[in-house]
Amino acid sequence: MTIQENGISPWQHFVRENPGIEFVLVQFMGYNANILVRAIPIARFTTLMNTGQLLSLTQAVFYLLPHDHLAEGGSPVGVFYLKPDVSTIYRQIGSPNRVVIMADGVGADGITAVAQCPRSRLKYLSDTLIESTGYFALVGFEVEVVFMKKITDPQGQLVEYQLVNKDHSFQSMTTEDDEYFNMVEEIARSLLAAGISIEQFHAEAAPGQWEFVLPPSQPVKAVDELIKARAIISQTAAKHQLRATLFPRPSESHAGNGAHVHISINPQKGNTKISSPEEEEYFFAGIMEHLPAVLAFTLSQQESYSRVQSGIWSGGEYATWGWENKETPLRRIEENRFELKLMDGLANPYLALCAIFAAGIDGLRRGISLSGGPSPVGANLLSPEERKRLGITKLLPKSLSESLDQLIADAVICDSIGEAIVKPYVAVKRGEIEQVKSWTDVERRNYLISRY
Repeated sequence: MTIQENGISPWQHFVRENPGIEFVLVQFMGYNANILVRAIPIARFTTLMNTGQLLSLTQAVFYLLPHDHLAEGGSPVGVFYLKPDVSTIYRQIGSPNRVVIMADGVGADGITAVAQCPRSRLKYLSDTLIESTGYFALVGFEVEVVFMKKITDPQGQLVEYQLVNKDHSFQSMTTEDDEYFNMVEEIARSLLAAGISIEQFHAEAAPGQWEFVLPPSQPVKAVDELIKARAIISQTAAKHQLRATLFPRPSESHAGNGAHVHISINPQKGNTKISSPEEEEYFFAGIMEHLPAVLAFTLSQQESYSRVQSGIWSGGEYATWGWENKETPLRRIEENRFELKLMDGLANPYLALCAIFAAGIDGLRRGISLSGGPSPVGANLLSPEERKRLGITKLLPKSLSESLDQLIADAVICDSIGEAIVKPYVAVKRGEIEQVKSWTDVERRNYLISRY
């Protein structure tokens, strides 16, 4: 949204075109991928926009653990400010009196991004890719969710979440699917009404699992639309007394939920830094080289690693790639386009793309050759000799703790993302690992399903 020719600001134009708004929900995504929200009456928000005033937020949010405990290194001292990005605004589905807007973290001047802000850092790395390599990226996400029933005791307390729609399989339309398809269609209509041009939607393999494919876009916009889409899916499911969860493995007997990300690398028109089309491959070679560290951001909870197994189309356990191979972490679709399968909905997608871009930019700058494939099948099905011949020698971390160790040891990724993000992020993730040791498996599962 841009300034209008008659001098009306984007916010004023939106209000004129959307009467009846009462509240503005300003959102900021924390490192644990939970959305922090400030609800502001429209008159107050309009004053803030007209005068340039900012909303302050404690820097402690960068160290928040479950139940609002602080990770090691966190402090209640210090603030940063939220700067709403009007280009992200939309009316909340089912609540026409509310609008939602994403914000960046900035300093007191209202302009300079704070170093801890994931969204701002992704903007920086996206610009760096263009300016230093001559390429730009388009990103598209797949949203996989499982619809579940919330089971409570006589006092209304949560007992568990149960699977629904068990007569269900990959891209099927059974009698049970028909029962839920009206809700799925309502979700699709709501996504389209919110300006998200979904490409398709279909049943997935697990009970009650569906996938919504989002269109390719510029990196920050792609993440903004992903967050919007997830909110719309969740809110629509709730109207039907169901929980739409991103939890990685709701059923141990079926494939899990991923947040697969498609990335294409494209030459900037007229950029003289480009020497050959083969250079596009260097970006993905960088991802392959740094993949163990990247997983610290894309697979950000211990539960994420239960989905990453051979034989369930989740990407497998080796650092490898293959043409249209769903058993490899990098599925190559076109010469310049790959799908990264080792990412799920528990990740902060701004940070996940930051790690992916940091790795890819390093690959382009150094001219790294793409290795570790192409694998014709799942790498676990190859003999040791076949894996060696294809350069498939690197086993991936099997736990969040291992991925964090790999991240700390990877100076390229740490430097590119910045210590201001990496330090609190690692502290939060280490703190989560310790905190949940006292939880039961059921408590942990219920907590994650209720929040993601």
